[in-house]
Amino acid sequence: MKKRLQISLLILVIAAGVAHAEEESISPHMMEMMKKMGGAKPDERTELNIPAPMKVMQKRMMRKHLDTISEITAALAANELEQAAKVARERLGWSPAEEKRCSMVEKMTGEAGFTSFGMAVHKKADELADAAQKGDRDKAMGLLSELINNCNNCHKTFRH
Repeated sequence: MKKRLQISLLILVIAAGVAHAEEESISPHMMEMMKKMGGAKPDERTELNIPAPMKVMQKRMMRKHLDTISEITAALAANELEQAAKVARERLGWSPAEEKRCSMVEKMTGEAGFTSFGMAVHKKADELADAAQKGDRDKAMGLLSELINNCNNCHKTFRH
């Protein structure tokens, strides 16, 4: 479970930090790696049509979420379940403010389902908090993995 969590976190961090590059600007080593993975493919995700300043703000918020996930992971690893629960609920849990933010993006972009993706992430954080509060570290770890998968599902669908 711990190895799976580490791999999931690594994939999430890499996905959040990868920048788009034109093929001619990619090093030969990188081109070889891309060929092994099936070659360059177009990004077929739906681009969120929001103003540039809002994209910057949203990306900042996503990085903040990654920091929160890192804190939750560290607390669970140290068996500090109350701290994991507190961080998950207070900084990542579903709330009227989160609902407002997610639905605002959905309304601005016209992308039906955007709020559902956000809700899946934030409600999973609440489930994780519940499990941690009850002292069930193994369940909380499994829920953390599901939370990360929910993040990835949104990022597999939408882009800036």
